[in-house]
Amino acid sequence: MEQAMEIGAITAMLHTRLLRKHIERWMEVDSTNAALSRSAAGGCEEGAVLIADAQRAGRGRLGKSWISPPGVNLYLSVLLRPQVKATEARLLTLIGSLAIVEVLDTYGVQSQAKWPNDVLVADKKIAGVLAEVQLRNGHIEQLILGVGVNLNMDRPTMDRVFGEAAAGATSLYEALQHPIDRDLFAAQFLERLEYHYLTFLEKGRACVREQWCARSFLGCRVSVKEEDMHVEGIALDLDDAGCLITLLDDGSTVHVREGEVVPLHQ
Repeated sequence: MEQAMEIGAITAMLHTRLLRKHIERWMEVDSTNAALSRSAAGGCEEGAVLIADAQRAGRGRLGKSWISPPGVNLYLSVLLRPQVKATEARLLTLIGSLAIVEVLDTYGVQSQAKWPNDVLVADKKIAGVLAEVQLRNGHIEQLILGVGVNLNMDRPTMDRVFGEAAAGATSLYEALQHPIDRDLFAAQFLERLEYHYLTFLEKGRACVREQWCARSFLGCRVSVKEEDMHVEGIALDLDDAGCLITLLDDGSTVHVREGEVVPLHQ
């Protein structure tokens, strides 16, 4: 099921303004976010996209690794330079998971965005988003948004590659039982990402927040771990800063900023 990605094929399918000017494909990098960060330090323009067929040291949230075997999945990072306040950063990063959910819709696959950076299909992780932000004088100087989407891995491959973590993972191949065109998926993702990015800049965070909430796991019972707090409750809403409001059993609420949130199944 391995397929080499081709920049020419991706750009031929793109109907974007910003996310088409500079697209690079690498056979292998340490991580797409790290490689794009180095390019950004050299002065590449906003909208630069870096795609890799494999990552040696793919990164997830909270210091976790993102296992990135070659030739089967999507590993992609985008450089954004929004002229917005630092307080907008958390809500802005939601556009990554929202874009993935919308692309999965086109394949007939129902999914949910899970705060703050995952996408779930049948309660299993199919994708993750990692946003790395540089701030200056209270504003975002640059934001690198990286995504990993499991596309062409069957169940035996996930069991072999992911080990114990395979039980909580899935892929688009597993959902549909046929190979996925990675070039097409990348183009579809970039189009939806650009749409939501420009919407954020033009209409503000409220519009993106509303759309993310409508496609998210809100309403589910969750376990929350943050620093010395470990509680359970209902994922209720997002506050204005993009923190997760969780309703506890005693009627009180907590606002989760950076913790680990796991849906509970009853």
